[in-house]
Amino acid sequence: MRTRQLWLVCGFYAALLFVAQSVMTHIVPYAVDLNISKPVAATIVATIGGSSIIGRLVMGFSSDRIGRKRGILICFLILVTALAWLQVSNQLWMLYLFAAIYGFNHGGFFAQVSPLLAWLFGTRSQGTLLGIVIFSGTFFGGVSPIITGRIFDVTGSYQAAFLMLLLSAVVGLILITLLKPIRQGGDR
Repeated sequence: MRTRQLWLVCGFYAALLFVAQSVMTHIVPYAVDLNISKPVAATIVATIGGSSIIGRLVMGFSSDRIGRKRGILICFLILVTALAWLQVSNQLWMLYLFAAIYGFNHGGFFAQVSPLLAWLFGTRSQGTLLGIVIFSGTFFGGVSPIITGRIFDVTGSYQAAFLMLLLSAVVGLILITLLKPIRQGGDR
């Protein structure tokens, strides 16, 4: 609890879930605002789900080989790329491409958080630490759709809200770069 590393993980996970919950809540209304029918817009979420499965498998496997920090860095780079693409996505094909890229990293993150904690702290208190990290993410993930919706209500557009999500992802990327293991011999 007194380590900088735990709070860095809580910070990047909060930034991640801030983005994730807003995307999952607002991507369909955004598509509908672009005159895409609701049933077709809903397939964007299905695309995220399908890509998420692939991301969990690929990034879970990859991070076992390249290391936890590198795996999460890759996911954050993909997330930043996807959110930058979302800034200009105004057609269905663009939203499908966003969903495929975003979904991959979405799944990739969740396959790596628990192993990252083991890399940083060992496994002795992993359940407690994972609970603290997930709480931080859940809290910020819970408020993010409300903030995103409010920005839309005030501005009449998702542009500023999606920019806020991109900035949140950049903050998460910065926080993950600062992580170093506490236990000796942790090189991945």
